[in-house]
Amino acid sequence: MTNIDNTPIENTTSANNILPQFVDQLRHLYGIIVQNTYVKDTAKHLNRIIQDANNQTMILIVGKERVGKTTLVNGLLGREILSVDDQHPTSVNTFIRYGEQEEIKAYFLDGVVAVFDLSKLELLTTGDTFASQILREHLDYLEVYLKNDLLKSVTIIDSVSLEAGGGEMAYFSEALMNRVDEIFWVLRAGSMAMDAELLLIETLKNKGVEPLCVINGIDDEEHATAFMDSEQQRIGHLMSDFIGISAINALVAKQTDSHELWQKSQYDQLIAHIHRVAENSDKKTYAILIRFLQWLERFRFELTVIPQRDPFQSAVENIEKYAGDTQYEYSRYQRDLAIVQEYEQEYEQVANTFKQVQTLYQLLQTIAQHDYLHDSKVEEFTEIAVHYQQMLREYRNMHSEYLREYERLDAQHKKIHGKGLMKAFFGQHTQNEFFKERVQKLNEQQEVCVAQYAKVQQAEVSMLQAIRDTQPFLIDLVKVRMSRIEQKVQKLNQQRAKDKRQLKRYAEKLNEFSCLIEAQGYIKEHLQPFLMNEQMPLKSKDIAMLEETVQAILAIDLSNNGLLARSQMNNKMESIAIPFEVQEKYPLQMLDLREEDVKSNDIPEIPKKLVVQYED
Repeated sequence: MTNIDNTPIENTTSANNILPQFVDQLRHLYGIIVQNTYVKDTAKHLNRIIQDANNQTMILIVGKERVGKTTLVNGLLGREILSVDDQHPTSVNTFIRYGEQEEIKAYFLDGVVAVFDLSKLELLTTGDTFASQILREHLDYLEVYLKNDLLKSVTIIDSVSLEAGGGEMAYFSEALMNRVDEIFWVLRAGSMAMDAELLLIETLKNKGVEPLCVINGIDDEEHATAFMDSEQQRIGHLMSDFIGISAINALVAKQTDSHELWQKSQYDQLIAHIHRVAENSDKKTYAILIRFLQWLERFRFELTVIPQRDPFQSAVENIEKYAGDTQYEYSRYQRDLAIVQEYEQEYEQVANTFKQVQTLYQLLQTIAQHDYLHDSKVEEFTEIAVHYQQMLREYRNMHSEYLREYERLDAQHKKIHGKGLMKAFFGQHTQNEFFKERVQKLNEQQEVCVAQYAKVQQAEVSMLQAIRDTQPFLIDLVKVRMSRIEQKVQKLNQQRAKDKRQLKRYAEKLNEFSCLIEAQGYIKEHLQPFLMNEQMPLKSKDIAMLEETVQAILAIDLSNNGLLARSQMNNKMESIAIPFEVQEKYPLQMLDLREEDVKSNDIPEIPKKLVVQYED
């Protein structure tokens, strides 16, 4: 992806130092204009510029369906985080960021943010349940936080597939493309870029943007090389470069630790390119400056429109539409209700964690299946319990081996002496070296069994003590999990209440456009002088655009546009909390394993030592 206008940026050190100062200026401006609902979308765009300036480098993965975009991302992450489903492709843009706590933040179109466990990612992206469909209808985008070293310097965006639009040009969000630092345009080996894609790529080229073309599926190297050469000749003038990879090989290589597969995947080239993009901070600085100049023009347009309409009526209409439209409120409530229903299902599952646990084996299986039971103390108990089971298995194997040897020798003894070994305990019998050696061997095995049985008893004591100490702790872990689910619902209802309170405050201040007047003054007194500094990496045409736009903003008179605030809102503005009555409905199933539940009740008795006397 090239610089705007393909012009290299000078004064790199200056640009890098300026960016943090510039972000502070933008934060102040955002704090001013966010108070006004008329420029809500414009404020949102400014906030995105601020976030993007502070965030790591952002790389956008773009392409048509079934080219392997999601698998490519999984290969970079080294595990199958994102769901891959040919029948249900990714249907929401997913920002993958670094985070010590692995979780999902779902951003909805009305501003609500809900936090989900990583296990809910498929539900939010490709699931085909009724709850999934309701959630996705209201989703804006997702942020997935993962503990992955690559994500410390870069944010990866797994995007929805391209769509064919009017004029046969593929459609993709221009706003999202403008936010990113690099675009990876993914093709599958053997499947050329379609005409609709080329039209969109040519549009980007005209804006000075050249994506990196990533050819996925190079498993057949001979075929892939020919395909890449062909595409380079056909569309090379539209791309910054070409890289061939095998996302499948990369993912398998990470899962199996196969160096050979990793080399075949050619992911090292892709990762090296990512690092180069992340280190090119001067390019990012200039891009943020240009985006702000474009944002200023958008802000100018917003201010220009306000005096041309009845601000009071339009403000009232917007508030009433949000607060009074029963269809909107119903849809929003259904969305939140679907979230709470998912939480209720999760609460029920957690409450019944130990419902079927009646043995030590079932307890160990349950611990392994639920990550919220993973803890250092629980792991210590698991090791003790597994050790006990292992000692028990070894003793049973030793005992079985002893019985098999005894039965073979007993049969031979009967054949020769006409009686079994047990009868040889009584009386004197003819000496037989063969049987003396075999009896000695049996007695040696018997001693091994005795020693192993002692280990079983020792391990059993440790296990019983450990399970007495661990059971209350496991119950506490489940209670914590249940409490966190209740807290999520509480936060959701708090957010609903907060939204309602904000709407009331906005309604009370409909006549207050002072924040926009303040923004005009701040742009004139602070931002314009800052951007006009000679050390700023702006070109002459950029400076001319800045001066023209600022003068147009200052020329807009908003002082006469005060509105009468509405002192009363209709009853539908009251917050309606979604009920979450689960404690009585799903009581906690306690864990109460007794000694007889966890001890093995069929441990074979230690075989007696053979004392057989024979005549000399």
